[in-house]
Amino acid sequence: MLLSLLVYSLTGASLFFLGWHVNRREQQQLLQGGNNLPFYSWEIILSLLLFAFIAGARYHTGFDHKMYLDQYLNLVKTGEFSRTNFEYGFEWISKLFAWCHIHYFFYFAFWAILQIGFLYFGLRNHKHLLCWVGLGIMCGPFFLSWMNSIRQSVAVCVFVSLIPFIRDRKFLPYVMIVLLCAFIHKSVLILLPVFLIGFIKIRDKAPNRWLLMGIFGAFVLVGSSPFWIDWFTNYQWFLDLTGYSNYGNQCDPNVGGTLRSVNWGISRVSILVTNVLMLYFYPEMKKYFKTDTLLPYFFIMAFIGMCLSNLLINTTHFILRPIDYFIVFYLIMDAYMMVYFIKNKKYALAILLSIVAYSHSFIDVYKMVYIPHYSYQYYLYHFFFIPTL
Repeated sequence: MLLSLLVYSLTGASLFFLGWHVNRREQQQLLQGGNNLPFYSWEIILSLLLFAFIAGARYHTGFDHKMYLDQYLNLVKTGEFSRTNFEYGFEWISKLFAWCHIHYFFYFAFWAILQIGFLYFGLRNHKHLLCWVGLGIMCGPFFLSWMNSIRQSVAVCVFVSLIPFIRDRKFLPYVMIVLLCAFIHKSVLILLPVFLIGFIKIRDKAPNRWLLMGIFGAFVLVGSSPFWIDWFTNYQWFLDLTGYSNYGNQCDPNVGGTLRSVNWGISRVSILVTNVLMLYFYPEMKKYFKTDTLLPYFFIMAFIGMCLSNLLINTTHFILRPIDYFIVFYLIMDAYMMVYFIKNKKYALAILLSIVAYSHSFIDVYKMVYIPHYSYQYYLYHFFFIPTL
């Protein structure tokens, strides 16, 4: 327990400090008539390396880590995966690592540096957000999610860096990169129609907060008792399209049609509180960050995520997985809110948001220690060189 708390908190604090420092240094340079700091600033490079080290050094942290580790070790030993339906890009890269007999630490660190690297690259001109984004990765629900769905999480973070293409309606590069990412995880193909959001006038005046909250409330209400899901029992085509059918039937009996029921626990309530805060204060944030042309697109993606996740929360794990492409924008919108609250001296709201948004890792560790369950053991952090701690 102690090791997990130290790793999550100290890594989050380090990413926070590095993000704060690079933004402070950039602001000082701009005041002196200089230019924005480049993406390869030493603070960002160090952030990427730190995250890669923590992700690479883990041992059975994240539900799928053992599966990926066993697959890689078998690949090193035999030259082939024991599973034959990985995407070609992931397979080729993995075989290159295995052919060079590279230790699995570097293998997992490579995928992790792609995750945080693409996310930070997408925010390279938003360095004022990086401190809160870094803290949110480690202390929010994102680190464990990324360590579980390694391939899809790379594509998720690439999507963040593609938002300017949607804003600027640059169809060709957007489609080319999405298709390229499909060689890592097929589920990214669902993002092709998302490009059409660029044709919606969402950069005009801020929407009515009560309308937003009413729409969101309707999705929460309908999702709380998904009687309607019986109308859509044949969703095998969706699993085939996104690639989840490759392992869904083996890992999750819910894919066979049995719905789950998610309780209103502290984690779910915390996310709901951040969602409500986001919706209520978005009109004010839009005015405050009025020159930020990406904010409306970050918000609409987060809004799609919160509506769909609450609508489908009581269905199955593999139906929810594609929504990760939109849930990642919670991380960014939480950072916007923290900046807005602090700059406008709304300190009570900043404290509330920091508690509900940046405590998930600690809650997960608490669950494992005080509410033991086999599925919670993957919340704990272990180093591969001292896996028994």
